[in-house]
Amino acid sequence: MERVDVAIIGAGPYGLSLAAFLRARGIEHRIFGDPMESWRDRMPPGMQLKSDGWSSSLYDPESELTIGEFCRREHLTYDDSQIPVPLETFIAYGMAFQKRFAPQVQRKQLVALSGSRDDFLLRFDDGSEISAANVVLGVGVHPFKFVPAPLSGLPADRVTHSGDHGPIAQLKGKHVAVVGSGASAIDLAGLLHEQGTDVALVARAPKLHFGTRSREKRSFFSQLRRPSSGIGGTWTLKICADTPEIVHALPRPMRLHLVKNELGPSGGWFMRDRIMGHVPLELGQDVAEARARNGKIELTLRSAEGREKTLSADHVIAATGYRIDIRRYDFLDRKLLSAIRVIEQAPQLSQNYETSVPGLYVIGPATANSFGPVARFVFGAIHPARRISLHLDSRAAARAPAMQAAKAG
Repeated sequence: MERVDVAIIGAGPYGLSLAAFLRARGIEHRIFGDPMESWRDRMPPGMQLKSDGWSSSLYDPESELTIGEFCRREHLTYDDSQIPVPLETFIAYGMAFQKRFAPQVQRKQLVALSGSRDDFLLRFDDGSEISAANVVLGVGVHPFKFVPAPLSGLPADRVTHSGDHGPIAQLKGKHVAVVGSGASAIDLAGLLHEQGTDVALVARAPKLHFGTRSREKRSFFSQLRRPSSGIGGTWTLKICADTPEIVHALPRPMRLHLVKNELGPSGGWFMRDRIMGHVPLELGQDVAEARARNGKIELTLRSAEGREKTLSADHVIAATGYRIDIRRYDFLDRKLLSAIRVIEQAPQLSQNYETSVPGLYVIGPATANSFGPVARFVFGAIHPARRISLHLDSRAAARAPAMQAAKAG
């Protein structure tokens, strides 16, 4: 059986960035997954990234291949803040980054992970197995899709989660209800409307929120009031974005308050004019009940005042987000799962992104309860890439004298 020092599970922005940093330090590793799969297969064509171009790069130690550099090389339209990054551009950039910094990606999926005294055992969907001294889980948010109770249990061909939508052309000519008020809901509603679909946006929130377009030139005092952070324009968010190690050091109640309250649902600034006045909005409405009837889904909507109305749709998309719960890592051995300490079912991590199981690390959105809201953004990928690569390098250096002594003996 092949044995590796580090196995990275997941080949999205976080996994690829970590692979680039490990490669630069000469740390033996393997990376497994389908590169950029969630972006390529689970997001609708025509979508644009909510984050500005300057904060949408993957990371290598020398910043050799930023998204701006990629666009210049490929003669693609790009601006750090004034032009949204198209999904297709970001996918092409991610694939170019993978070919340059992680050419050894093995396109297979982890189906079982267990631990022994010295190593982890990994089994993949092609039947192959390897052992690894360290495992880094960077599988994204797809396992954690959240569907509200009224919408669960309904026909899967009539009610879907936004995380399962790539192409939406099959919904043309249908009446669709999109439930949610975040970027996924707003993007889907706008794209559906623009392709000619009869769509309504249903949200518990009484108002939709949109990001603010960055100014090309800002005065010193304007920057002082609203600093650029990569995830939002406040000093709190700048601290969260630039120094997640400080967020990690905060008392747990304060850290969780930041995660839950500092960044609410919102769409990109460029979606406001595509939604407002074009897509019918059912705001301040909770989905109280839902049922399948005569080939349609009937939604009972209830306002905060208790007034009810019925909305009938051919298809409902639950753009209702994700709830991290490591019990939904279906590849985890039960014994290994029970050994991982959690914070509200998210893994509790050390400053090096290590779980309570030595050698098992987590990166990506599942780390938000330990490192704050930056973990939900591509911009956050640099922090675990730097930290874990440095940590593993230091650990290897500390072991080297003992290994040499053992060989000499």
